[in-house]
Amino acid sequence: MELIARIHTLAGLLTLANLLLYGVVGIAALWDARGKPAPVVWEQAFTVGADETDREIAARVVELLRLSLATPVHAFNIGHDAQHRLVLDFYHANGRHKVTVLDGRIRVERTRASVWKYLSTLHVTTAAFRSGDRRMQWWAWWNEFAMWCLLAMTGSGVWIWLARRGAGSTWRRVHRYSALAMLALLAIYEVSAVQMAHRTWVKAGAWMEKLHRMRGVSFAPVLGMGLLVLAASGLYLWWTLRRDRRVGAALLAMGCTVAGVLAVWMRLG
Repeated sequence: MELIARIHTLAGLLTLANLLLYGVVGIAALWDARGKPAPVVWEQAFTVGADETDREIAARVVELLRLSLATPVHAFNIGHDAQHRLVLDFYHANGRHKVTVLDGRIRVERTRASVWKYLSTLHVTTAAFRSGDRRMQWWAWWNEFAMWCLLAMTGSGVWIWLARRGAGSTWRRVHRYSALAMLALLAIYEVSAVQMAHRTWVKAGAWMEKLHRMRGVSFAPVLGMGLLVLAASGLYLWWTLRRDRRVGAALLAMGCTVAGVLAVWMRLG
């Protein structure tokens, strides 16, 4: 039991930044449904070679605008408007770039994603995602790990509760009862998260995915707040128990550094 409890705690410390991200994104779902900002539009010089294919032009535009987060370029990114002009539509974590190739220039429409939308994109990006940007690929692997850690912590948390019912301080009871109150919701969101990340692995009910994707007034803010309570109470319990402080602090620092550096680095472009 002690080993399970230690793994439970250390896994939480290592992935704390991601757990906080899930909580914040859940709460932000309350206002995530608001309208998008107006795009910023500009034109700049761009010459198309006589023998260049649409995909080659798209690759040069990506390089020119530094849109590595939008790579690799797919066929659905490339299209043509009613005037048969090449139109490139790139969606990425930081928003959207719609580029129309004109004679000797390009017209760029950039829509910047809000911080909340950016964080929402990060929280759903897992190892099944394939990015041409190494930062995003590193994030995908790390977030995949955090997703499975949360699933493992849910299971181990139930096991610990069954073994230690009635024991503990006020903070331990806060941690325990918060987890119990959210257990059903947490299980639904975790199973649907795995299903959305790996659609060939798990076949969750359509209602579970619909529930997970709901914005505005939904269960997501409730779960988000609960995750923040669990993170805060768990952090307090780890520190006050005075056990595994050095190892825990090292894991906490490593996890926060990895997640924080990647998130800020990608946001900067």
